[in-house]
Amino acid sequence: MRIAVDPTAAQPAELLDHDVFTSLDVTVPAGTSVGDLAAVLGPVGELDAEGDDVAAAHVRVSVSWLHGTAHAEGADAGWDERFEGMLAFAETQGWVAGTAGDRTVRAHVVVE
Repeated sequence: MRIAVDPTAAQPAELLDHDVFTSLDVTVPAGTSVGDLAAVLGPVGELDAEGDDVAAAHVRVSVSWLHGTAHAEGADAGWDERFEGMLAFAETQGWVAGTAGDRTVRAHVVVE
């Protein structure tokens, strides 16, 4: 899965590749600052950054946001099971935090 975040766009966050369960990245355009990214995440999640290097940052993505957005975009009947499988792997790596409706999963920030 990929979440494209562009602070200059009318809709700053967009879920792409919702059927790819082998990676989770947040992509931002070159020149995006940590502050710009944090300011537009909104319901997507929260920035997890130390310092000013956006390429070294992560986003704690809301599992509820991923689920709701994927289904709004037409996720098929087996999507939930595959998504939970991805989260189960992420949990073994320590990338999942929270409980029930508050769960987040850690995503890398990729500068394009």
